Amino acid sequence: MTREVDVAHARLTGAFSLEAVPPVKQRVARLRALGQAMAEGREDLVSAVNRDFSPRAEVETLTAELGFLQGALKHTIKKLPKWAKASRERVLSPVPGVAEVWPEPKGVVGILSPWNYPLQLALMPLILAIAAGNKVLLKPSERSPHSAEALVNLIQRVFPGDEAIVLTGGVEVAQAVSELPLGHLFFTGSTETGRKVAMAAAKTLTPVTLELGGRSPAVALPGADPQVHGRMIAWGRWLNAGQTCVAPNHLWVPKGSEAAWIDALLQHAQAFLPRDFTGMIDDRAVARATGLLEEARSRAVDVRQIEADIPVPPAVVLNPPPDLALMREEIFAPILPVLTYDTLDDVLKAETGTTPLASYVFGDGVEARAALSRLRSGGGAVNAAILHLASHDLPFGGIGTSGHGAYHGHRGFREFSHERSVFVASQGPWLRLLSPPYSNTARRIFRRMAG
Repeated sequence: MTREVDVAHARLTGAFSLEAVPPVKQRVARLRALGQAMAEGREDLVSAVNRDFSPRAEVETLTAELGFLQGALKHTIKKLPKWAKASRERVLSPVPGVAEVWPEPKGVVGILSPWNYPLQLALMPLILAIAAGNKVLLKPSERSPHSAEALVNLIQRVFPGDEAIVLTGGVEVAQAVSELPLGHLFFTGSTETGRKVAMAAAKTLTPVTLELGGRSPAVALPGADPQVHGRMIAWGRWLNAGQTCVAPNHLWVPKGSEAAWIDALLQHAQAFLPRDFTGMIDDRAVARATGLLEEARSRAVDVRQIEADIPVPPAVVLNPPPDLALMREEIFAPILPVLTYDTLDDVLKAETGTTPLASYVFGDGVEARAALSRLRSGGGAVNAAILHLASHDLPFGGIGTSGHGAYHGHRGFREFSHERSVFVASQGPWLRLLSPPYSNTARRIFRRMAG
């Protein structure tokens, strides 16, 4: 299988080396074709994702995958002519000329995408890499094989084989891709695997974007409403059965209000069932989630779980002790710990030193903004969960253990571009100022420049 990786890489690298940078018109045409192919194959794509999750709520695939991608395509197509233009920069006096930044493609971009949003998290970086003029080598997760096969068919339909290639297979294929000398490597997944990817890429000095995860906190201030704000928190937690990297991982509520919050959360969670609740990706995920709850129950922790004929119904766990796996790991399951606090400082102290992918604060806007500013994370929101991802103009990325680099919109175009500095000198006698022997006039100018 590693030979297949090498052959694909050689084909893309050779094409990039021989061809001129693709004009914006060609890139736009490819992106339009991708959007059209997605629209025409919508039912097949929805079916593939549904088969992987057994089931995937259709509305979640339509909105969080296909709808989001179509919006990104429209935004990128509209903005690309502006993004791809050279920009003028200030010229250092006294040297006359023009200073510019040329956004140029990096070459072959490798994308290692995860299983939890198998279309969005594969195609979003691909869209921006293609927009920047690159070739793309995509390796989707083996844990969502039907979606991976759908991606193979989609990309083959839209792109020539020397522009974008999808490789399926297991961990050994992803490892082989991470060891290639690439123009850029883009990885979405766990922090543990992200470290391995970064170490492999370092051997070839390949620049890497790491979109990882972490334990993203949600904080309800004393004025927050369990019914109003609880609906948003429940949606963010139980969307995709909790298998979302920016889902609220745990919720802090003022001591004494926990009963109202738990009742509201379970009421809103119940609304997902039976039609709009997604399944766990596989038996491994079910076993892990079940184990988290069993450990909590074995320690006499208060676990409230909806009764439903599904492997892991939504659950709320009240004040689990910090040594439980539930409190040490990113949960990635339909389980929400609810933690009580006396003062906001208690919350901030508990979250000190963490760098999750997101953080959320609910309550009065001014107080919530102030509290959010004291929580470190890649992104965040006030009185909302996950929705900072919905704006194509906002960069999305982590900090610290939740990753580095960012994408979406113009920030993503820049992530996959080399910003080349170019100076075009004007002709004239000014060169004498820079060349010895230096005249008295030149020396006076240099002294003024030095302050």
